[in-house]
Amino acid sequence: MGRNLFATVFAASLAIAAAPTHAVEIRLCEHEMRTAPLSDERGVQSMLLQRFAVVNTGNSPVTLTGVSFNLLDKQERRDSRWLAAADVARAAKQAPQVTMLAQIFPAQFCNGKMLAGTKLATTDTLAPGEAVVFMYQPFVWKGARDGLEIIAETRLGALAKTDRIVLPITTATSKTQALFPVAGRSFAAVGASFHTPHRWASIEEFAYDILMMTGNTTTYSGTGTKLADYAVFGKPVRAVADGKVVAAVGNGADNVAMLKRPGETDEAYMVRLQQGQMALLAKGMAAVLGNHVVIDHGNGEFSIYAHLKQGSVAVAPGAMVKAGESIGAVGSSGNSTEPHLHFQICDGPDIGSCQPIPISFIDYRLPFELAPRTIQSGDIVETVK
Repeated sequence: MGRNLFATVFAASLAIAAAPTHAVEIRLCEHEMRTAPLSDERGVQSMLLQRFAVVNTGNSPVTLTGVSFNLLDKQERRDSRWLAAADVARAAKQAPQVTMLAQIFPAQFCNGKMLAGTKLATTDTLAPGEAVVFMYQPFVWKGARDGLEIIAETRLGALAKTDRIVLPITTATSKTQALFPVAGRSFAAVGASFHTPHRWASIEEFAYDILMMTGNTTTYSGTGTKLADYAVFGKPVRAVADGKVVAAVGNGADNVAMLKRPGETDEAYMVRLQQGQMALLAKGMAAVLGNHVVIDHGNGEFSIYAHLKQGSVAVAPGAMVKAGESIGAVGSSGNSTEPHLHFQICDGPDIGSCQPIPISFIDYRLPFELAPRTIQSGDIVETVK
């Protein structure tokens, strides 16, 4: 009798242990979503969800049937978007590309944290521990939005289930009131606009690449085969606000090899450029930045100045600097296709793990605009201090 009772209890325990569990997790790197204006005058904002993963954390296969997004204002759904089964299938088929991106650019996936303990599914059916990654979901709206709701819909047999996560949306810019880092008239070749590349890389989403134009509307005179041909090369770089230097690297060579060669086709140049960039990425973020300075502004924000000229860095870690003080000169070290300053503000000193912050510039005008607005990619910028 005792043995039969034990066998019955043991069998029941096995049945409970083997019962299918329907559990799904939505994973992101961000704890809040930051925005950038598309049109200040018209109140149009933009936001990019860089990537997120839907992970099967249960013990049985589930089918991911759809994902929806809702932009919220005071908990009210104002804008909605739906990714149907076909969109899920397309995302799953991108698993090899996502795997490659995670290997060569781990910062895009919070350095392994987002996909920790998972494998990528290649269909809309996720085995236990498998995930589907969705890349690059842009949003544009007019008016106020304060939350992004993401809903994942899955099915286990006949049982349908929804899981949701809500991230706050902030339109706040940096607490640091920043001077423009290059004085005079310059060219913001790359900013946070959707049509230029920074916006699509999580670690530099709100960064600027700053160049200068010559009288013939190019960035260089002569053949452009020498660094000194470029109008911005060697121009002083200034601290954008008071702070303490926490990193300063200045002995790396300027990257002449990445300049485009006379007669080189765009196609050939892109192949050579990608090979050079891959080699730098393999060496780590320090190689990508080249000569650089990082300043702690004492408010949880750090300014980063990259690709500085070899031998120009004029500060050392621990030094206190004042707004406007020269800290180096524009160069072309690291991952630089021509002389320029890469500048951004982050919530930490390590560009490979920090979250970029839209910048509060205070001393500029846009000479070809009638009214003040946020600096966009392609703008001519003129400092006033």
